[in-house]
Amino acid sequence: MGVGIVANPPDVEQNSATSTHVLKGINLEIQEGEFMVLVGPSGCGKSTLLRLIAGLEEITAGKILIGDRIVNDLPPKLRDIAMVFQNYALYPHLSVYDNIAFGLRRMNQQIPSKPLDKILTTVTGKLPEKWRYYSDNEKEINQKVSKVAHMLQIEHLLNHLPKQLSGGQKQRVALGRAIARNPHVFLMDEPLSNLDAKLRTETRGQIVKLQKELGVTTIYVTHDQIEAMTMGDRIAIMNQGEIQQLATPLEIYRHPVNKFVAQFIGSPPMNFLEVNYQKPDLIIHSHFKVVLPTLWQEIFQEYNYEKIWLGIRPEYFELSEASSSTIPVIVNLVEALGNELILTVNLEDNKEENLQVKLFTDEMIKRGDKLNLRIKLDKVSFFDYYQERNIKKI
Repeated sequence: MGVGIVANPPDVEQNSATSTHVLKGINLEIQEGEFMVLVGPSGCGKSTLLRLIAGLEEITAGKILIGDRIVNDLPPKLRDIAMVFQNYALYPHLSVYDNIAFGLRRMNQQIPSKPLDKILTTVTGKLPEKWRYYSDNEKEINQKVSKVAHMLQIEHLLNHLPKQLSGGQKQRVALGRAIARNPHVFLMDEPLSNLDAKLRTETRGQIVKLQKELGVTTIYVTHDQIEAMTMGDRIAIMNQGEIQQLATPLEIYRHPVNKFVAQFIGSPPMNFLEVNYQKPDLIIHSHFKVVLPTLWQEIFQEYNYEKIWLGIRPEYFELSEASSSTIPVIVNLVEALGNELILTVNLEDNKEENLQVKLFTDEMIKRGDKLNLRIKLDKVSFFDYYQERNIKKI
């Protein structure tokens, strides 16, 4: 089941105390079964948008649809969503089994149970799973919990309390609780931020695999661009309450719509140099000048500004012999990462203008070395100097 968020008029939520608009001009459609990632810096509005979809915040304008239902006025429990939080939100006094079963039991409260079933369930509730009494409802819940526990490989933990679990195990229990309910939409708010690097990588893969197996529409909030790039079918880059770009990970990486997106996506981030454009085909900087490839010459025919931003990803530099088209730099920092080097370099006579360079080389490079870098011009981006929009996208 897909999700739609439409802002019309263009203000989705307003903070009444300060009269500032939290989200502006949001218009987002998420396809059924899609893994959508909302990513951006702290305070950009991504968690607020997730809470609006969940019904935890009240929308002041526009519409939110889950499937073909407008859910603006529906409470969270009637929206058929399941949310996984950053802090797991497990009940400390309940076992893993009961944490996963909790939501299912709440859903079954409306079904009347036999008095004897209720008594026997209460009496045996504290016993190990194999000694419990199960009513027909509980048998169904037990089947669902067992299936989810097998899927998440936590069958051996069902009788444990949360305090006996590691961070990764707690996160899997939180995921299991959401999966067991079989909702139409999963909402995940930075669920991996409390895990260490190795565990984050493992759990990230598990979440993607599970989502593909279940085919449930998923909206995932993170500030980590690596999570966004590796997990999402599409990514919505947010800043100051607005969606800057909505596209596939590769489209965003290769063709960022503006300078903000270009800097935010990529590690290390894109480098920017202020250059002058001289018709018909020259890009001039105080340290170098290059001739534009034919493709760029055609794009620049309609361009009238002198100053532009040249955007270069760190991996789009390569070592070269000195010439008028290479950039002379001095190495300021070397980070050796096995199969690659990440260098922080300064332009020869400008210590304030730093570039980050990623080289796949076996050469021994150390701090203070002088290098000449050639730009792979077929890979670069150019941005309008004043509006900071990608010239290809204007």
